[in-house]
Amino acid sequence: MLRTRLRLGLMCLLIILLSMGLYSINRCSELGYRIQAISRDNDRAGQNLRQIKRSGAAMTGALLSMVTEDHDGSRRDFATASKSFQEALDEENSRHSATTDEKRLIAELTDSYKSYNARAEAFLQSANQLDPAWRPTAHKLGQDTSQLLDTVEQLALAHEHALSVGNRDTAIDINDTIRSLILLMIAAVVVAIYASMRLSRGLLEPLISVTASIRQVGEGNLDQQVPVLSKDELGVLAISFNQMAAQLRQYQANTSDELMRLTLTIRATLASFPDPIFVLNSQGIVEFRNPEADQLAMKLLFSGVTRLPEKVDEKVEHVRATGQDYLPTLFKDAIKFHLDGQDRYFLPRIVLLRDDTRKVFGVAVILEEVTRMLLLDDVKSNLISTVSHELKTPLTSVRMALYLLHEKTVGGLNEKQSDLVSAAREDADRLLKTLNDLLDLAKLEQGPSQLQLTEVSPIELIENATHDTRDVAQAAEITLKMEILPNLPSVRIDRQRVAYVFANLITNAIKYSSKKSEVLVRAEMGQTRDGKPSVRFSVKDHGLGISIEYQEHIFERFYRVPDTNKSGAGLGLSIAREIVVAHQGEIGVISQPGHGSEFFFLLPSISQSSA
Repeated sequence: MLRTRLRLGLMCLLIILLSMGLYSINRCSELGYRIQAISRDNDRAGQNLRQIKRSGAAMTGALLSMVTEDHDGSRRDFATASKSFQEALDEENSRHSATTDEKRLIAELTDSYKSYNARAEAFLQSANQLDPAWRPTAHKLGQDTSQLLDTVEQLALAHEHALSVGNRDTAIDINDTIRSLILLMIAAVVVAIYASMRLSRGLLEPLISVTASIRQVGEGNLDQQVPVLSKDELGVLAISFNQMAAQLRQYQANTSDELMRLTLTIRATLASFPDPIFVLNSQGIVEFRNPEADQLAMKLLFSGVTRLPEKVDEKVEHVRATGQDYLPTLFKDAIKFHLDGQDRYFLPRIVLLRDDTRKVFGVAVILEEVTRMLLLDDVKSNLISTVSHELKTPLTSVRMALYLLHEKTVGGLNEKQSDLVSAAREDADRLLKTLNDLLDLAKLEQGPSQLQLTEVSPIELIENATHDTRDVAQAAEITLKMEILPNLPSVRIDRQRVAYVFANLITNAIKYSSKKSEVLVRAEMGQTRDGKPSVRFSVKDHGLGISIEYQEHIFERFYRVPDTNKSGAGLGLSIAREIVVAHQGEIGVISQPGHGSEFFFLLPSISQSSA
């Protein structure tokens, strides 16, 4: 197993390192002890020799002092020096590390000292220099002294020679130890190189092979097979890789079939679409178009293989340059083509195609034919405008007559007649307001060209809105509160239209709030759904709130939340939405039942609008 081989290789290196360490410790200890022993023996021998020399000199001096006839003092000095000489000689004789020559010389020194000591004692006992035996005794004693000192010098030389030999042997042992350690280090290096080579062949080469195969698989080449050279972990890895490659090849085969079926399904689906569809690649070249797109290309006589109609191509280039999808909702953005002797209108919808990393790899263009809807919209708008105008004039006359009757200008009315006239007047006012709202909707649907845009600050907008609705709030016992964050940019708006939005939202908040409560009108910075900075205006009340299932319909025409007993035609929020959309803004609501509602709308700031 790979684990066993790694452990054996590391174990061999560990054993060699431990052997080197233990051997080094042992040899260093031995050499240290030897050097210490040599040093102690040298110190001991040196002290003994110095003491012997001093004592010998002292004994000679004591003998010479006999000439002064101070016999008692000479005898005492000689005894003291002799005792010191004998102690140093005994100490030197007891030294076990002495060499053979040193032991021989110590024995000679001992014999010389005994002869010398005997003559000296005889010499000291003789007190008369006139004694004929005194002079020969002194002469012999001088010879013994010379022999004694000569033997001491020979012993010193022998000791120096022994010390030199000991140092030489120690140096030889040190060199032997160094050579042994070098040999062990060479052995460790050889074992390490061998283990490295074995590991390289047994571990790194299979891993390099697996890595190269994995790289090939990552590049799409699934025909990879790693050889199984062992039964260890690397062999298991190779087997697992081969199994994975086989599964990927099988998956690729299955996926290719599925992709083929999916491609055919997508093509069939797109071919069944009644609207022309073009799919462009990242270079802007048309790669696919459905039959309707083919017919459109043939009728307009343009090459749909490489390009689109000029009007559409310009919008595609703009979308690719800005990175924003083009999804118009107004009929004014429709493109007109003259086909089959008549004008036909198409609303282009251009969507960028992105992969998982959000990188653009193509563009999809759908030309939705809106000719019929555009005609119907024109008919509807003309009908609403005509009916509203035709009804508004007689309704104004009826409303004026009802006001005159209610004010009793043309004669008195009884109580029942007065009630009927009052109810008819209120219905006429409500009907006239509905007609005015319908006319406003018809004008707003014609697009922003109907707006009279001016630059206004958020502070001025909110102050005017709260001022216009303050009387209504006071009548309903509602407190209006303003909250405007500092440093807000100005907005470009149609004052009259945006004033209608504020009036509608604030009056609705007042209408659905309980008495003594508060309505907050707020301005702050915000962001649209596509991340563009805008000014966010909001009106928050503390009323009953709106359930989530009704919130998505709250801005539809003629829609009113069920179970509400408040009057209205359901056009106010729809008109507010059209006004905000005409300003390229967004409108919405945040509400929970029992926690009130917050209606908000976002308008592009001056910097964003100019951009």
